[in-house]
Amino acid sequence: MRKNIITLFLVIFVLMLPTQTFSHPANKVTLLVEGKVLHVTIEHNVADPGNHYIKEILVFLNDQEIIRQIFLMQTDNMQKASYTIPSLKLGDKVTVKTNCSRGGNRSGTIVVEPAP
Repeated sequence: MRKNIITLFLVIFVLMLPTQTFSHPANKVTLLVEGKVLHVTIEHNVADPGNHYIKEILVFLNDQEIIRQIFLMQTDNMQKASYTIPSLKLGDKVTVKTNCSRGGNRSGTIVVEPAP
C-alpha cells in the first residue's frame, strides 16, 4: 500500500513539473496616470500567448479593489489596459496586481502626483 502511495505521488509530481517549469509571472508591470486615466502595461514574454497569458488584472485604489478584468488570451508579449477612475485625486495610491494563467503574479504601485 505504501509503495502505491509513493508511486502515485511521483506520477503527480512528474505530470505537474512541465507546467511549473514553463510558467512565470509577468516580467514587469508599468503604471502611468494621466489625469483620471490609469494606463497599465504588463510585460509577459511567452512562446504561445493563446495558452500562456496574463489572465487577470486587479486594480486597487488606496488598498480597496475597484476593478477586476479577466482575459482569455494575450495578443503578444505585452498586455495593455487603460482605466478611467473618476474619483482619482492627488496623493492616491494605485496598485495593480496581475495573475498569469499558468501561475505567478506580479504587482506595481504608483502614487498620483501633480503633472510636471
